Amino acid sequence: MIRLATCLIVLIMATTTAFGHDDGAGLDDLPRLTVRGDATLHKPADQMRLRIAVVTEADQATAAVSENNRRMADVVAAIEKAGLDKTEYQTGRFSIQPQYSRRPRQVDEHWTRRIIGYSVTNSLAIRTKKLDRTGKIIEAANNAGANSIDGITFDLADRRTHRAEAIVAAAGNARSDAATLARAADVRLVRVISIHLDSGGTPPPGPRMMRAESMVAASVATTPPIQPGDVPVQASVTIVYEIAPIQ
Repeated sequence: MIRLATCLIVLIMATTTAFGHDDGAGLDDLPRLTVRGDATLHKPADQMRLRIAVVTEADQATAAVSENNRRMADVVAAIEKAGLDKTEYQTGRFSIQPQYSRRPRQVDEHWTRRIIGYSVTNSLAIRTKKLDRTGKIIEAANNAGANSIDGITFDLADRRTHRAEAIVAAAGNARSDAATLARAADVRLVRVISIHLDSGGTPPPGPRMMRAESMVAASVATTPPIQPGDVPVQASVTIVYEIAPIQ
């Protein structure tokens, strides 16, 4: 599905001799027409990213790590059974954090913070093209012991190819509108003076991102329904033409 929108910025600069100019004139002295073509392509998402984690707490660090390792092993086995292979996930973060006692309301001069336990976090970063298994992966991970899911994002595995399509579409819009404007103004397009490509691309996947809490709650009882949707890819091209009167 392609939705194309064109925003035109038209600037015609004429010298004191109308469209005439000396052979030695600089580019700044040339009469010109500037157009901008915009294009937005909506491409079906073909890649899913997901971060799942196991968080454990215990009085001793060794106990927290041991319990975390056991539960993470169960999670890994579960997501592989759900269809992932070892190339589609990797350790995203591993940390051991001390937990300190809370400061009481009334504190004497001898009070100090002390470590009362440890928290261990081990997370997996998943990236796969098996979009049809997204719900089952989430359900399997949660049921196996994962208790933190940062979010799910659908995007494009090959952004550059789709970006090239958007650039072609945007440039085509700019050329088409330049030709239309030239006919309407009774001038001709002599040559391209400059072409500028914006630095944008695929916008952040806001609507396709879910909150972790809602996914975990949904996966407890049943496989959550996941709809990847489309990913917009944008491009803007500005073209500056030299123009001259039609003889």
